[in-house]
Amino acid sequence: MITLEPIGTVVTDFRNPEDLRVACREGKDFPGISRIFLKEHLKNGLEGLSGFSHLWILYYLNQAKNRMEMSAYPGPEDVKGLPEVGIFASRSQYRPNHIALRLVRLLGIEDSIIEVQGLDAIDGSPVLDIKPFVKGFDYPDNPVTAKWYRWLDGR
Repeated sequence: MITLEPIGTVVTDFRNPEDLRVACREGKDFPGISRIFLKEHLKNGLEGLSGFSHLWILYYLNQAKNRMEMSAYPGPEDVKGLPEVGIFASRSQYRPNHIALRLVRLLGIEDSIIEVQGLDAIDGSPVLDIKPFVKGFDYPDNPVTAKWYRWLDGR
């Protein structure tokens, strides 16, 4: 048994998963602005975070919890000709554990509120963890992406 306690909550204008279809199409250029309200007793953990431009946000897909798929279409519906792939080769929300990971731009921190750009979470999503993007850890030399994700090239 694994028990995770959310560290905060996402506040955004996006109210349901369908509102975020644009995030799939935009990829890393998704302009959505969100705020993460960190639990007050954890705000000392933000010390030093403002020195980073980007953050990894791990959050729970709380509206996907009643659905799981083992295969997915790895792109927006208007991108035709992509193969159906296994769930672990996709970024689908309908995963066995409904955990999401997104790289976002840090816009600012005020008290225990973190403002970010690019988070594809809906309002009320529980945040599980926040980690800084560190080029030496998070940016591999010569990364390879499966050919069906080439529709995102240039973004």
